[in-house]
Amino acid sequence: MTGVPLVDLGAPDAPAVLDAAFRDVGFVMVTGHGVPAELVDRTRAAFLSFFHLPADRKAAVRMPRLGMAGWAPMGMEANGYSFGHETPPDMKESYRLGAHELPGRVALRGANVWPEEPAGFREAAVEYLGAVDAVHLRILEVCAVALGLEDQGFFRRHALRNDNTLNVNWYAPISHLGAPVEGQYRIGPHTDFGTITVLSREPGSSALQVQLPDGSWVEAPVVDGAFTVNCGDMMAHWSGGRWRSAIHRVLAPSAAEPDDALLSLVYFCEPDPETMIT
Repeated sequence: MTGVPLVDLGAPDAPAVLDAAFRDVGFVMVTGHGVPAELVDRTRAAFLSFFHLPADRKAAVRMPRLGMAGWAPMGMEANGYSFGHETPPDMKESYRLGAHELPGRVALRGANVWPEEPAGFREAAVEYLGAVDAVHLRILEVCAVALGLEDQGFFRRHALRNDNTLNVNWYAPISHLGAPVEGQYRIGPHTDFGTITVLSREPGSSALQVQLPDGSWVEAPVVDGAFTVNCGDMMAHWSGGRWRSAIHRVLAPSAAEPDDALLSLVYFCEPDPETMIT
């Protein structure tokens, strides 16, 4: 398999398709998830309105340090550092929210912070968090079937008190940011640390690319109404190495597309903090 396949969560072959995709590529496109397009659009609009605010009006909810809840301005993160390489900062702003404010995790991440504007921001974000968390639990059930587990609720049961986070990334146009420097990406090459990641994406000139086992790169397509889902480091380990956590990156736009801007809703999923992974 050299491309990112499409799976309908409600189809009988969903476990087999997901298994093959996670083995060969590490990514899959998911339909049949039940999240209304209206909710996705409303959530996107709320976050985009926030990102378009002047920096001084966003500063009230700036995260104190990377990894905490709140707004991260351009220049605060460089994903390439996860491999121990010094890289230019990623060309993005982001907003981070926890799905569940567990007491022990709030001490590390901080409580969710909510901007006073735009109107409807909090309501849309909370509704989307609930919907995408339910999708993640459904996908975990398919994962258990795909791996042939007798206990098909195993992964789901270990994720009911999860520490998932929503990162909303805004990739501003280079007409606003300036041209990328050498080695700079919208998001540098990295893997995700958790079990799975559930992404809502939109089309643009800069692609999400996935590295295949032979070292080549393939573009993950944008399918209307579908989530892009990838296997993370924890799930790859939990599968006994059957599945792969693929290196991926988001390219900077070309000079021919100076006004290309994208917004991605990235839901990082992890098991309950008390879960022992062996």
